[in-house]
Amino acid sequence: MPAIHTNAVYAPPGYLVYRRDDRLMAQGFDATSLQLAGEPFPVGEQLIFIPGPVGFVSFTVSENGMLVYRGGSAIGSDLLWFDRGGKQLGPLRPREGYINVSLSPDGKRVAYSIGNASARDIWLLELGRDLPSRFTFGPAYNWLPIWSPDGSRIVFASNRDGPIDLYQKPASGAGNEEALLKSNEDKLPTDWSSDGQFILYDAVDPKTRGDLWILPLSGDRKSFPFLQTQFSERQGQFSPDGHWIAYSSDVSGQYEVYVQSFPVAGGAHRVSTNSGMQPRWRHDGKELFYISADRKLMAVDVNAGSSTFEAGVPRQLFETRITVLEGRNIYGVTPDGQRFVINTGESPFGAQLSVVLNWTADVKR
Repeated sequence: MPAIHTNAVYAPPGYLVYRRDDRLMAQGFDATSLQLAGEPFPVGEQLIFIPGPVGFVSFTVSENGMLVYRGGSAIGSDLLWFDRGGKQLGPLRPREGYINVSLSPDGKRVAYSIGNASARDIWLLELGRDLPSRFTFGPAYNWLPIWSPDGSRIVFASNRDGPIDLYQKPASGAGNEEALLKSNEDKLPTDWSSDGQFILYDAVDPKTRGDLWILPLSGDRKSFPFLQTQFSERQGQFSPDGHWIAYSSDVSGQYEVYVQSFPVAGGAHRVSTNSGMQPRWRHDGKELFYISADRKLMAVDVNAGSSTFEAGVPRQLFETRITVLEGRNIYGVTPDGQRFVINTGESPFGAQLSVVLNWTADVKR
C-alpha cells in the first residue's frame, strides 16, 4: 500500500510539515516559488491518525521553533456494555484500536473496525457465541459499517482507490464487495432507511463543509443532497418510520441535534439544549439518544407522526468515557433502548502531547 499523506501546514522559516504513515515529516519549501527543496525528514513518531471525510493528525508549529503533536502507542479502547443507569454490564471485546461499533437491527451481532494508522478492517461478532469473524480484507481503510434494515448486508467506507467511497457486501461474508458509490469526493455512510430504499451519508464540500446526502438504491441510483448549507451537517439517522432524519449541526455555533422531515426537508426541530452529537433512535421511534459535549449520554422523549414532531426535555442517563466526541459510530443502542455498547477509554491509538523545541536547529536543507 502506498504511503498515506494527510494535512500539511507551512512552518516558518520555510518548511512543509505533514504526516506520512505514522510519522510527522518536514521538507524544505519556498513559499514564493511554491517549490519543494531537499529531501523530507522525520520530526515526530507514532502519530495518531483520526479518520474521517478528510483524515488528519493533530499537530501545530509555532513561528518561534516549537512543534507540538499528538502521538502515542497502541493502547486502544474497550467495547463495553452499559444499562440506562450507567452500570457496566460487562466487556464486549478485549482492548483493541476500535473506532466504530454498529449493532445489527436484531441486536444479535455487532460490526466494528480495528487496525492502525495505515490499514483498518471490519470484523463481525456473534454476541451469543462471542465468535468474531473478519469481514473485510485490506490493504486499505475499511470502516464505518452500517447494517441494512434486514441485517443481510453491510455498507461501509473504504479508501482503497484513493477517495473514500461506499461499498456493500453480504453480512454473511460470502460473495464479493460491490462498489455502491464512487466519486472524487469523500463520503461516509451514516444510516440505511428502514424500507431499504435509501442510504444516508456525509459528504464534504470546500464551500458548504459537511453535508447530508441520500443515495437511492432503486431507479437511476443517483445521489442527491438532503441538507447542504454553509454550516456543517453530519451523522444523519433515519427515524424508524422513515419520515424524519436526526442529525448534528453547528448552525448555532456549537454542535446540536436537530430533526427534519424526509424526503423533503422542512423546518429544523432542535432536540438538544446544550450541545449534542451522534443521535440514535430507539427502535419504536419514541426516544432519541445523543452525546453531549461533556460526554454524557442523553435521552429525549419523542412524539413524531408523518407530519408532526415534538421533542421532550433532554435528560441525562449517565456519563460516558467515549474515545472521540466528534467521531462516528462510537456507541450503539439495543432495539429496546435498554442497553448501550460504547467505545470506552483512551483514544484508539493512545494519546500524549509531544513538544519539540527549536526543531529546525540541526536541519540542513
